[in-house]
Amino acid sequence: MSSVAKNPAPSDETSGKAAEKQPPKRIRRTADEARRLILDAAEARLARQGPEGLRLQDIARDVGISHPAILHHFENREGLVRALIARTNTQLRDSLLGALGENDASRDAADHIGHVFEALSDRGTARLLSWLLLTGRATEQSDAHNIMGEIVDALQARRTDYAKERGKPAPDKEDTLFLAMLTANAAFGEAIVGRQLAEAAGLDQDGIRRFRAWFAKLLNDHLGDKD
Repeated sequence: MSSVAKNPAPSDETSGKAAEKQPPKRIRRTADEARRLILDAAEARLARQGPEGLRLQDIARDVGISHPAILHHFENREGLVRALIARTNTQLRDSLLGALGENDASRDAADHIGHVFEALSDRGTARLLSWLLLTGRATEQSDAHNIMGEIVDALQARRTDYAKERGKPAPDKEDTLFLAMLTANAAFGEAIVGRQLAEAAGLDQDGIRRFRAWFAKLLNDHLGDKD
């Protein structure tokens, strides 16, 4: 009488190996959440490494997704760059225009300058914008070309209202434009070569912050004299 061989029960070691081979559970995310996480990771790499750090494979690994997943949301690297610039411009515009709509332009210059330097210098956006301009990737229809006009118009309107409250004539709009250009140029300059220049002059990170405060006071004094 033949006996039927029974399959031996899997050992703990075999079960452990099988469990190791199982792929990790996929985290389901909405399209908006996935795009936000990808842009967050891209912004972090941009701040650390500059435009050359925007490699899709590395960003996908940071987020814990596949390279094709990034292509699904942004099509290619250029699409990711455009989305990153658009988001940064929106954040910069909303923070600056929101502040200008609620506070006196002359009294809160330090806050405005802080927003500008944070958005353009600390996050590496100025380096990315410079790269786009130098390589011809920025277009006249992009937000990068439109945001300055919005900021100048809002700042001029606020300065005009403030001068009217004090019984003084409205400031010249070109003066407002020059203030905006000076601020943007200072933020771009710091982002590209400012850190090296500061270190060469013996300034540490606290020194850079003191420069920003000094620059804000410079603009603040000018606004007070003009308004």
